[in-house]
Order: sequence, then structure tokens, then C-alpha cells
Amino acid sequence: MKRTPLFDCHRTAGAKLVDFAGWEMPIQYSGVLDEYHAVRAKAGLFDVSHMGRIAVTGEGALKFLQQVTTNDVVKLSLMQAHYSMVCNYQGGIKDDIFVYHLKPNGYLLCVNASNQEKLLTWLCEHVQGVSGCAVMDQSAILAQVALQGPASRDVLSRMGVPGIASLKLRHCIETNLVGNLCLIARTGYTGELGYELYVPADRAADLWESLLDHGRPVGLKPAGLGARDLLRLEMAYLLYGNDIGEDTTPLEAGVEWAVSFQKGDFIGRKALLEQKEAGLIRRFVAFELLEKGVPRHGFKITKPGTSRELIGEVTSGNLSPLLQKGIGLGYVPPAFAQPGSSIVVDIRGKAMQAVVVKPPFYKR
Repeated sequence: MKRTPLFDCHRTAGAKLVDFAGWEMPIQYSGVLDEYHAVRAKAGLFDVSHMGRIAVTGEGALKFLQQVTTNDVVKLSLMQAHYSMVCNYQGGIKDDIFVYHLKPNGYLLCVNASNQEKLLTWLCEHVQGVSGCAVMDQSAILAQVALQGPASRDVLSRMGVPGIASLKLRHCIETNLVGNLCLIARTGYTGELGYELYVPADRAADLWESLLDHGRPVGLKPAGLGARDLLRLEMAYLLYGNDIGEDTTPLEAGVEWAVSFQKGDFIGRKALLEQKEAGLIRRFVAFELLEKGVPRHGFKITKPGTSRELIGEVTSGNLSPLLQKGIGLGYVPPAFAQPGSSIVVDIRGKAMQAVVVKPPFYKR
């Protein structure tokens, strides 16, 4: 298994380590629920260096990204980021990504760990013939951590980060931390105030320890992938491999807002327009159980009533610590996709009543 530059920090802290997309990663330290509550109430620190980081640079970078991503890169100002998709020619999602505009001709893509090699290959294949554009994998030389929670801004203020109080959502700044230039972006995967920090890999451990030292007085704790999954589920954020994949389109997944048909042609546009005109046959929904139970990935969704007709499948699910009820995500036909619609989740042979709700489950 691969290891991030912070592996020794996790082992020293007594983290429980698991295989995640080929990476040996911390699933928890003090406990999933303890870390979850730390992020919701105070702050948590996550190692997300397993994610892929790909630089796209040169005079042709903007043109190239307009072709291979769904969102309109022209609208990104300097030091601004947005959520986007990379689609195949059939409109299926190869990955959901963040695009950071860091220099006039320089962009950084943050991609999912499970897709890093696949996406790098795809981009390198399609950059051929695009003049003035280079694609470079920076995953090994850059580390990435996520500082999330209501006290996260206070932690960075204690470290003397200038301008952190006025940094807007999905905007970035560069500053010196632990002796190196550090990119700080106001982004995250938890629904809380939070930041993601990028530093050279050989300074990652220094940054990690410095953040913990400055954050302990305000309740900062290291947090693992278990808490991260609970936090993102309560926000109904998509998880690649569970909620989306190459057999799913952005329209089906409910993220048409990240697709700009107006910007011109891009890979997958024709297929997505055809799907939009024909009408969707399934939609992504959030639901809450009305009975005591926990929905899980792969569980079947059926019509209410006695017929038990199969209409969909749970893609993500768990017990919400906040709501103290089972919550989940999945795909159903449009007739069952409106908030308030009744559905049934088959939990190990037992029909559990559920209701479709408007996401997110958690509202700060």
C-alpha cells in the first residue's frame, strides 16, 4: 500500500490504519464519533494527501481545461476555485474535481485518490495536440491537509496567517508557514467552515504538528476517514465510486449547476444535451428512514405498498449522529424523487419506510 508523508504522524498518534484506494490511511484516532463531534463543534485535522494533485500550465491551459471539464473555467478569477467534472464522451463522470486558478496560466486540479492515475492518463492523452499546455502530476511533491470546523479560522489566526478572516468561500491565499510557501484554500468536504492547505511533501509533518499545537487550545483533534465520511454524508456530498461513476452523468447526480452548456463544446456535452432533451430516467435523492435502522451502500429501494417493486439502490447511508436516524443517498425514478415522496429501503429483508428529503441533511 502507498503511504502519505504523514504516515509516521498517524502511527505515532495511535491511529487505526486501513486500506483506502490503495493507501494506508487513518480511519480513526480517538473514535469516529468523537472526531465527528470535534469537527461539528470545534475543529478537526484530516490528512488528505492521498488525493491527486495535477498541475495544468501554459498559454493553452485555459483552452484545454474548457475542453476536458464541465464547468466554465473562464469565470474563475485569480486565486479562486470551483467544483467541476471530467466526463467521458458518453457523459459519464470520470471524476469530480476542484479546479484552482493560481496563476494567469496556471491551474491546480484536486482529484480523487482512486482516480488519480486514470485521470492523469486521460488528461495526458487529450493534451496531445493542444499547443502551449503541459500536464504535470504533483501528487508526490505536494501534501494536502484539511482543517475543518467552526474553530478552524481561529487556529490559522493563531498561526499568524494574514488575511484569513476575510478569505471568501472557494478562494485561496499563499503565505509562509513552517518555512515554506503554503497554499490555503477555503474549501472542504464537511459542511463546516474550513480550509485545505497545500505544502511541499517534505514539510507536511511540520505543518501537521504546528496546526495541532496551535489548535489544541481551541479543541482541535486529528480526524480520520470514518468521521470524514459521516460529515460529507450529512451534507449529501458525492463520493466517487459510491454515488457517482462512469455510468452516472452529472445531470442524474443533481449537479447540473457544475455543467456549463453555454461555454461551448467540451467532452461529454453532446451526450449530456441529448440526455437533458430526452428526460432523465433516474435522479439522485436524499432520504431519511422513518423507522429505526441504518441504510447501507447496495441496499435496494422499492416502491411503497405490497408490491415491493424494485426502483433503485442506496449508494451511501449511515446513522446520522446529528439527527439520530438513518439517512441515505441513492437513485430513483423521477416520480419518486420529489421531497416528501415515500419510498421503502430493504434492510436485510425488512421493509423500512423512508421519505425523500431536500438535501443537505445538516444545516449549520
